[in-house]
Amino acid sequence: MFLYRNLFKYRIEPGVRIGMSIIRVDDCFIGAGTRIGHFNYISSIKRLHIGSNAIIGVFNILLGGESVEIGDEAQIGRFNEINSIINPVSTGGSDPRLIVGKGAVITAWHKIDYTDRIIIGDSTIIAGRHSCLWTHNRQQVMPIEIGRNCYVGSGVQMVPGSTLGSYCVVGLGAVITKKFDADSSLIAGVPARVVKPLDEAARTLVEFPTRPDLAGVAGASDLHG
Repeated sequence: MFLYRNLFKYRIEPGVRIGMSIIRVDDCFIGAGTRIGHFNYISSIKRLHIGSNAIIGVFNILLGGESVEIGDEAQIGRFNEINSIINPVSTGGSDPRLIVGKGAVITAWHKIDYTDRIIIGDSTIIAGRHSCLWTHNRQQVMPIEIGRNCYVGSGVQMVPGSTLGSYCVVGLGAVITKKFDADSSLIAGVPARVVKPLDEAARTLVEFPTRPDLAGVAGASDLHG
């Protein structure tokens, strides 16, 4: 911590805990109470901004891009590979930024490519294991956006240019190949389609607070008020 603050001039607020991890970025801010576990490799990012009371677990890779913004109370679990291709060859402009909203959760063993912009909305959960979000297809790049309070199940694939609305549940193994603008929907299948509006049983997946251990993290019922 002493080296990060004094040698690298990172702005680290009180109560931050950093384990045996490597952080090598151009500009860094870490908010109060945030915890970063062991064996994370965070490198080659021009601007890293982590909000307060966030959690980054163990064995995660965050690599490359213009900026990574991780919101207050967000969580990144373990063994996630999150990267932007350095100096990509693309036919158009790209915006290599990752934005993880307040209270959002990325669980474990996911692959997220933000060679173009990826936005994961507040209180959204990338759940289970082995989902892939990628923004490049050979020389073509397009952004991905997921709305707030979504629940994305295991093994979901999102292709360049795909989007999800808010308060959506995505079924296991779905392949998202287009823009889904409808909110409060169950989305499933290969390729994915809107199956039906959310029923009461499914709504618990998008309404339960992602950080019940912290006061002030609202579920959907609070947010609608």
